[in-house]
Amino acid sequence: MAAARSEQIMAAIETALTGLATTGANVQRGQVYPHDAAQLPALSIMTGPDNMVGEYHTGLLDWELTAYVHAVAQIEATYTTAAPTIETTLATIRKEVHAALMSDYTLGLAFVIDIAPGPVSQPNLDGDGNIPTGSVLLSFTIHYRSSRTDISA
Repeated sequence: MAAARSEQIMAAIETALTGLATTGANVQRGQVYPHDAAQLPALSIMTGPDNMVGEYHTGLLDWELTAYVHAVAQIEATYTTAAPTIETTLATIRKEVHAALMSDYTLGLAFVIDIAPGPVSQPNLDGDGNIPTGSVLLSFTIHYRSSRTDISA
């Protein structure tokens, strides 16, 4: 049995984001616990709301799925101006994620109509612990279509 189309989309996003220059293979679905320092920088991909936005008399439904990408990074504290800041690293990750997801507006899936970037949170910076940590939450809206009677078709 095929997975729901929303799950197929999330799997395609995970594939597209695995291997980026800054985060590499540090990509997890639904990361619940904090990342170990050795896993940073990292991305966590989470499924957001999935809203039906249109119904057609052809037996098709249009949906808008929100996908969240939570980027987390740590930067060794340094007093040189040449060292990147956490915000700079998070901006680089955002740029890489955006390029990876927007390069194919269908995510390689025939039932995806479009993908659009959504709101981005302000960086969350945390100085607790030995190494400062920062994170940012990116969102993307994926417009897709499914069968009225089977959300996997």
